[in-house]
Formats: sequence, structure tokens, C-alpha cells
Amino acid sequence: MNYLTKFAATAAMVVAMTAPAMAEEVRSGNTYFRLSGGALVIDDVDGKGAAAGSKISFDTGWVVSGAVGYNINSQIAVEAELTYLTADFDTISVTGLGSVSADGDLSSFLTMVNANFHPMAGNSFDPYIGAGIGMAFSQLSLDAVGGVPVGVSTDSDDLALQGNIGFDMNLGNGKKVGAQYRYIWTDTSSNTADEITGHALTLNFTAAF
Repeated sequence: MNYLTKFAATAAMVVAMTAPAMAEEVRSGNTYFRLSGGALVIDDVDGKGAAAGSKISFDTGWVVSGAVGYNINSQIAVEAELTYLTADFDTISVTGLGSVSADGDLSSFLTMVNANFHPMAGNSFDPYIGAGIGMAFSQLSLDAVGGVPVGVSTDSDDLALQGNIGFDMNLGNGKKVGAQYRYIWTDTSSNTADEITGHALTLNFTAAF
């Protein structure tokens, strides 16, 4: 698929840009990797223009991600992150006409560069806050509306921003477990629909090396 090819190319570029700095951090022992997974809630999407008055809602979806980062100092870390998220359609509603079921899904690959601030670094309880910028490679597939086959599929490549807040519990030997809330915004705005925003709640495992 075309959007997967673009995702792979962008991911390779992010890795190439960050590799020299990460290689240096490997030698100093400050590099880490993080694996995350959890639930995703996508906000309703309002139609615009000819689609004004319509609204798409989604079922709860899921998200997984992996990140490699390094600590600039004891409180600030930067990282490259790859994320996959997906959610099924629930209903499509139109003002004055009610709502009907919708079959299909939205899926996205995100490549992000993040910065996180750890105000209590070094403690057993390690809260943090951060933000990131990158690209979202999304595919929207609408199979049927109200049981009537539609078979519409579109791809888009868009600017993506995210903010996060979370905490880790230090287990020793450079390992941590924790939880994170993430707000994700993608600039998928068009003449017929607003931007797509979502909320992810994940459990995380982090290991330094």
C-alpha cells in the first residue's frame, strides 16, 4: 500500500537523523527503549461544506508503539517513536435524519520525534510530561453504511502533533513500568471533514542500556 511505503521512508529518515546522537549515548549508557500498548478513543468527526451536519463516531480502538531515546541530562530526554493505531467506525449521523451503523475503520502509522521532561528524575516514582511532532500516514476504509455496501478507501499523509503525561516506577537495573495518557492531533482537515483527534491510554515498559 502506498501509505505504508511512505511510512517506511519517513521512519528510515527519522532513524538516520537520530542515529549519530544515539550511538554516542549508547557508549555513555543513557540510551533506552520503550514499548507501549493500550486503548484508543477517537473523538467524533464533524463534516464540513457539503457534509455539514454529519458526524462520524468510532468504537474504542487500540494503539501500540515503540520508541528509542536518550537522556540529554537527568531531566530531559528526546526520542524517536513509531506508532500504529486503529479504530472501527460506530455510526454516521446526520442532523434531522438520525444515525445509521457504519462498517469500516481508520488506521494510522505515526512517526514522531518527542521531548520529555522528568522533574523528579532518579526517584522511584518518575512522573513526566512531553510533546512530539511528526507525520501520520492514515487509511480510511468505509465498507458499508446502514448495511449498504459502499467500498470507499482513502489514504492521506498529514502533520501530526501529540502531548503526553505519565509516570514510571523504577524497578532497578534501568528498567521501568508505567502508564501514559497521550493526546494525538492529525491535520486531516479537508473540505468535507474536520481534523482527527484521539486519546490514548497505555501501559509502558522501558529499559535502559
